[in-house]
Formats: sequence, structure tokens, C-alpha cells
Amino acid sequence: MLILWILLFSIVGSIGAIIIACAFLLFKEKIQEVLIPCLIAYASGTLLAGGLLGLLPHALKQAPVQPILITLLSGIIFFFILEKLVIWRHCHDPECEVHKATGPMILIGDAFHNLVDGVVIAAAFIASVPLGIASGLSIIAHEIPQEVGDFGILLHSGYSKKKAFVLNILSGLTTLPGALIAYLALDMIHNYVPYVMAISASSFLYISLADISPELQNQVGVRYTIRQLLLILSGVGTIAIVLQFHP
Repeated sequence: MLILWILLFSIVGSIGAIIIACAFLLFKEKIQEVLIPCLIAYASGTLLAGGLLGLLPHALKQAPVQPILITLLSGIIFFFILEKLVIWRHCHDPECEVHKATGPMILIGDAFHNLVDGVVIAAAFIASVPLGIASGLSIIAHEIPQEVGDFGILLHSGYSKKKAFVLNILSGLTTLPGALIAYLALDMIHNYVPYVMAISASSFLYISLADISPELQNQVGVRYTIRQLLLILSGVGTIAIVLQFHP
């Protein structure tokens, strides 16, 4: 039953996010300009809560504090280096310098990113089903705006809509082998699960604070701030509610 949960959220978190992203692109540009920032703010809340309320506390219960915090710090530095190498990127502005990279680089980065997402989902579900669901929801929430941005990059790079969709699906499928490999390996070496969760928490925190938060700061004004705060709190609340079902 556990493997079914892992496969379900792996598919929804990758292929499902891509399909939903395609649906977003069907909306008029003015509607996209309203919906995408809202989804980004909501995703920020789910990532913060998933990392700080779900993954990190669970890791600290299963392993000594200092090694977990060292792993968390190492993970944040690791993702910073990856971002500098343009392998891990969640910017949603098609005109930024990072998005001047070629289409293949974007697709390779997405494939690696989705592979890591599969590992995160598997590790969380091995710890507990509610934690897995919370982590899966966090991944899905931030995947959708990222995929919308990636579609924009590929189309801007000269790809047809059909080719961009097919290539995104293929890069999204790497979530499945990542989840399966992690499930089989982590099930045999269960003692390493807390450290995998700490690295997962570092990725959630890095994405939220280093990538998403600066984008939210670009929208100034009381109305935007209140809307962003409410959406962030909604994301936090969603994860908190799911974690209440933890056995």
C-alpha cells in the first residue's frame, strides 16, 4: 500500500503538475498575471510548513540534533551551488538571465529536479503517510508555477507547444525512478531516512526563501501584501491540517 501512495504522489507531483501548468497557459495573459503570483505565494507557505513543521521535526525525533542540523546546513549550501550552476532553478520570470540558457539545459535541470522530488516523496512516506502527503502537496504546489515558467522558456526558445509539452512530460517522468530507487534503498537502510528528510527540508526552505520570497517582494503595496500573507498562511494551514493526522 505504501508504494501505491509513493507512486500516486510521484505521478501527480510531476505529470499532474505539467498538465495543470498547460491548463494555466490556456487562460488569458491578464488572468495568468493574477493566478500565478497567488499560486507562488501559496506554494511558499506549503514549502515552509512542509520543511519546518513536517520534515525537520520528524528527522530530529529519529536522529541526534547536531548531525541533523549539519545536514540541513549542508543541504542549503548544496542547493545554492546547484543553483549557481543553473541545475536547480525556480525563477518564474522568462526574461531573467538564467532563462537565457538553452532549452536542453532547462530540461536537464528539470529532470534532475524531478528525480530529487521522487526521493523526497519516498523518504517522507517511509516516515509516515501523513508526512508523505504533506511533502507531496508542498512539491505539487511549487511545481505548477515552475512548469508554467518552463513552458514559457521553451516556447521562447523556439519549441512548438506540442514538443515543449512532450519534452516536459519526459523530464517529469524521472520522478518515478527517483521514488522507486529511494523506496527500495531507504527501506533497506532505514537509519538514513532522517538525514534524507533533513536534506529535503533544506531544499524546501531554500526554494521558499531564496527563490520564491524575492519574487513576492517584487509586488509592493498593501493590497498585494495582505493577499500574499493570506495565501502563505493558507499554505501553512493546509500542511498543518494534514500533519494533524500523523499517527
